[in-house]
Amino acid sequence: MNNYELTEEQKEIILKEWNSRPDSPPSLLELIKLAFPDQGFDGRTKEGRAVKEFLGTRDIKARASSDYQPIQKIDLTEEDETFIKNNVEFMSSVEIARMIFANPQLTNLNQEARMIGDYITSLSEDVATFESPEEIPSGGYKPPKTFDKVVFRINKYTNNSINKSKITSRIKRNAESLINYLTTYRFSYQINTYTTTTDRELFESSFIRYTNDKPDLSQEEVDQYIVLASEVVIAASIQRRKEHLTRLLDAIVEDTDGRASMSLVEAIGKTETEYNQSVNRQHKLLGDLKQKRSDLLKNQIKENASILNLVALWKEEESRRKLIKLAELRRRAVREESEKLTDIEEVKARILGIDENEI
Repeated sequence: MNNYELTEEQKEIILKEWNSRPDSPPSLLELIKLAFPDQGFDGRTKEGRAVKEFLGTRDIKARASSDYQPIQKIDLTEEDETFIKNNVEFMSSVEIARMIFANPQLTNLNQEARMIGDYITSLSEDVATFESPEEIPSGGYKPPKTFDKVVFRINKYTNNSINKSKITSRIKRNAESLINYLTTYRFSYQINTYTTTTDRELFESSFIRYTNDKPDLSQEEVDQYIVLASEVVIAASIQRRKEHLTRLLDAIVEDTDGRASMSLVEAIGKTETEYNQSVNRQHKLLGDLKQKRSDLLKNQIKENASILNLVALWKEEESRRKLIKLAELRRRAVREESEKLTDIEEVKARILGIDENEI
C-alpha cells in the first residue's frame, strides 16, 4: 500500500487539469508533473502511485504516456483556405497554423502545421492563386550578350552612368567583363530560382550595381557577389512579410483571448530577427569584398609605381647622357676657340719680327 498522501491543493490541480481537457485527456505522467513540478517523478515512484490511486477514487483512468492516442482528423474550412491563399506569400505554414488554430505553441511537428503545409503544396501547381499574373516571369532569364544591351542594363540600374557618345576603352572592358559575369551558370541558376519578376530585377540590379565597374573579378569573387545580391532579395522578402503581418495586427478588431494577436506579435518578432540577420550578413560580406578589392588595388599601385620608377630612372639616365654630351661639346668648342686665339698671336709676333724664343 502506498504511504504517500496528496495534499488538497495537489488534488485540486489534478482534477482541474483533467476537467479542462475533455477532448484530449492528459496522461498519467502529465498529471504527476503537474502535482510535482520539476521533480522528475513518474508512475513507478510513490508520488506517482499516489496520483494514480487518487484518480482511482474518482473512477478516472489516465492513459500511460506509452499508450497510443489516435490523432483526430482536422478539416480546413473554406474561410481557412481563403486565409492561407491570401497569406502564403508572406507567412510560413507554422505561422499560418498558429493564426488559424489560435495556438502560439504549434511547431512544424504538429498535425495542424503539417496539414497546412500539405495544402500549400497542393497550391504550388496554381501559383497564380497567390501571385499576381503580371509578376510571374514568362520564361528563363536571358542575359545581355551585346555591348549595347549590357550598357542599357547598366544605365537602367545606375542612373545613366554611361554616355554612349563618350565610350572609352575602360568602359568597353567593364562591359565585356559584366557580360561574362551575367552568363555564368551560377548566376543564371540563382536568378531562375525567383518566381516573380520583381525579385529577378532586384537580384540583377543589385549584382550589376556591385560589379559593373570591376572588370578583374575572380570566379570566387563573382560567386560572392551573387550571394550578396541574393541576400538583398531575401531581406526585401522578409521586409514585405513583416509589413503584411503588421497590417494584419492593425486590422484585428476583436480578439477576446488575445491568442491571435500574440501569434502575430511573435511572427513579427521572428521576421525582425531574420531581417537583421540578413542585413548583418550583407554588411559582413560586402566588407570582406571591399577589403579584398582594396588589397588588390594596393598591389596594382605598387606594381605601377615600380614601372613608373623604372621609367623615371630611364629618363634620368637619358638626361644625364645628354648633359655629358653637351658638356663634351662645350669643352671641345672652348678648346677649338683657344687654338684659334693661339694661332692669331703667333701671326702677330711674326709680323713684328719677334719670335717666340725672344719673347
